[in-house]
Amino acid sequence: MRLWRNAKDVIKNGCKYLVLRRDNTVPEVEWFVLLAKDPAAPDSLRAYADKAEKLNMDPAYVQDIRDMADDWDIVREKLGPGDPDAGPHRTDDPAVVDRMVDWK
Repeated sequence: MRLWRNAKDVIKNGCKYLVLRRDNTVPEVEWFVLLAKDPAAPDSLRAYADKAEKLNMDPAYVQDIRDMADDWDIVREKLGPGDPDAGPHRTDDPAVVDRMVDWK
């Protein structure tokens, strides 16, 4: 399975997740969602933290990202790995799909 944004023949709107801000708005730029069970996610967070550190982002923020990566290792140990490259296996809620934005 490809990224859903590149699987237009299979996926309406090319999104897997709807991301909402706390004020109920959808970000105006594209996003990429990582879940704790994704086997690649903890290392992705660590790479992000390394880059954030090089960009002189707040050290507490950088440490929080590294701590989250460690937490996610524990989640995966307890629940098993996820399958982020699996195809669709849930029924879409039309009201949610209508809120999604086609970024590509």
